[in-house]
Amino acid sequence: MKGAPGVGDKDMKKPLAAMALLLASALPVAAQAAVTISFDDKVTISSSNDFKSQLNALGLTKYSADDVSLVLTENSIITFYLLGSESGFNDSFATISTPNLIKGENTPFQNNFGAPISIGSGAFNAGSLAGRLNFSSVGGKSATVGDDGFGIFLTKMQKSGSSVSTFYFGYDDQIQGADNDYDDLIIKAVVTSAVPEPATWAMFLIGFAAVGGAMRARRRKQTLSVSYS
Repeated sequence: MKGAPGVGDKDMKKPLAAMALLLASALPVAAQAAVTISFDDKVTISSSNDFKSQLNALGLTKYSADDVSLVLTENSIITFYLLGSESGFNDSFATISTPNLIKGENTPFQNNFGAPISIGSGAFNAGSLAGRLNFSSVGGKSATVGDDGFGIFLTKMQKSGSSVSTFYFGYDDQIQGADNDYDDLIIKAVVTSAVPEPATWAMFLIGFAAVGGAMRARRRKQTLSVSYS
């Protein structure tokens, strides 16, 4: 009495495929973290902003620098990209995060909207981003969230208190001037959850348990599959 080679091969492929699907669906994924944007008023992006057309192409036609606040809804990872720079000064963007990130720029003009330059990713605790996203300048005035030199770009219909997972902001290093262009540095930020949701971890464990059970059942079936010579 011996095991019959090939017996049930086709049937065995079905549970294997099912196990692969279960495992894929059980893997943890990032939750939808967000930042809540609040502001008093918004106006049309200035025609002196050298990247107005690129911003408009993203649906961003307005901006606000009037009592802006940015508040993370949960502990999050934020990834930053440099989109553009127009300044005669040595300007920098820096974060208070883990790790701290910094990006300096002193060229007269740089347009990276077509190929954004990655600044890096940092971990942030939930709460206000004031004091944690910072612009500075050798020849101008520093600014963080809520300061006059820090502007947030908005869609036409965007309302104060709305939450988004991607946001865009800019720096005006000479806010005492009259241009209000906020194009000395323009940054894109993408927010993702720092940890998977508890429900996702539960699915992950259940998926592995189901895979283990299916494998044990398949082994029992193989042991019982015999033929007589």
